[in-house]
Amino acid sequence: MNKASSKSKGVVIEPQETRSSEASGDLLRLLVENIKEYAITILDPEGMVTSWSPSAEKIKGYKADEIVGKHFSAFHTPEDVASGKPERELAAAAKDGRYEDETWRVRKDGTRFWANVILTALRDKKGNLLGYGKVTRDLTERKRAEEQIRQQSREILEMATVPVVQVWEGIVLVPLIGVLDSERSQQLMEKLLERITATSSPVALVDITGVPTIDTKTAQHLVETIKAVRFVGADVVLTGVRPAIAQTLVHLGIDLSNVTTRSSLAAGLRVAFGMLHLCVSAESAD
Repeated sequence: MNKASSKSKGVVIEPQETRSSEASGDLLRLLVENIKEYAITILDPEGMVTSWSPSAEKIKGYKADEIVGKHFSAFHTPEDVASGKPERELAAAAKDGRYEDETWRVRKDGTRFWANVILTALRDKKGNLLGYGKVTRDLTERKRAEEQIRQQSREILEMATVPVVQVWEGIVLVPLIGVLDSERSQQLMEKLLERITATSSPVALVDITGVPTIDTKTAQHLVETIKAVRFVGADVVLTGVRPAIAQTLVHLGIDLSNVTTRSSLAAGLRVAFGMLHLCVSAESAD
């Protein structure tokens, strides 16, 4: 009786375990098939695609029969392929068990998308490498939103760091902070000329105390701005010319001998008031 019960128990348990395993497998397949945000790919130890989820087709553009059997480097940019990045990713995942990256990837049609990629090494109980599981998420929209926020922040910062303020009747001031590239130089020139014309100011103070370094392009932008200001009939006082900046300008061969310069804004203001007094005196004499 006991023997029969034992045998019966064993027979009953085994199908239950099988059904449970099969059910779990079915649920897993349903999960993989219904995940839309992640492309799930299985690779062999060499990096060849062996399995392809429906979401992977949607995100990357390949149908399963077009990509299965091909190397996963097809998803990498040409420059990454040339540098051997796909192989380094496999090696890193094999060594550490997992590799994660956020970078540009390529769809079938050649368009790029910003992807979060997680590559996981798959091993058997003995530690033998069976292949890799690869999960990719398209974060292009997030990337674009972040870039837009950064661009807006840059524009706000530029507006804040390239103000043109009237410190006295007849004197306008431009305190520069940060790198003076071509775009900011153009913005500076336009704002400065507009303000000089609108206020009929004969003196413009351009303060470069907040400019960390001067290179050839930056110096050329300054020279062009000074020339433009003179064309509208105003004089320029360049302030914040520290010894290191002065040496750099000399080394670059930038001739500012005909430009009034001072090491500090306070000293420049004194010069500007002197220029303004001369302008007023000349107008009175006329």
